[in-house]
Amino acid sequence: MIDKEVVEKRVDIIDENMRYLHEVRDIDEKDFISNFEKIQASKHSLQETMEACLDIANHIMAAEGFPRAEEYGQFFTTLAERGIIDKSLGRKLSEMAKFRNLLVHRYSQISSRELYRILNENLGDIEEYVKEILRFIAKE
Repeated sequence: MIDKEVVEKRVDIIDENMRYLHEVRDIDEKDFISNFEKIQASKHSLQETMEACLDIANHIMAAEGFPRAEEYGQFFTTLAERGIIDKSLGRKLSEMAKFRNLLVHRYSQISSRELYRILNENLGDIEEYVKEILRFIAKE
């Protein structure tokens, strides 16, 4: 059984981080790239956001008795295959999970420009994920 409180607590973490990430993405690219604190805080906020998204997916998969995923990206593709989130969104979030792995394990390979691009192009995918998850758990 899905514990809605577990999901809602992770959504709160996502919402808090997303407020910051939206604020930062509105900064001019040159100003962002030259600001070490903004870059570091953005990396951390994005990583924490993705961790919360993965926690939600993992909780739902366990509660629904889905097979365990071997890679983080599979969490989202599994939810998409089961009709919990849109298939296209599942693919996009699977790619974001790969970026999360870079943040954690290969952080030195991430350029500030790439981070800025992600902030400006991909935050909507996370917001859509939250909407679809909340719709799903409302039915439970």
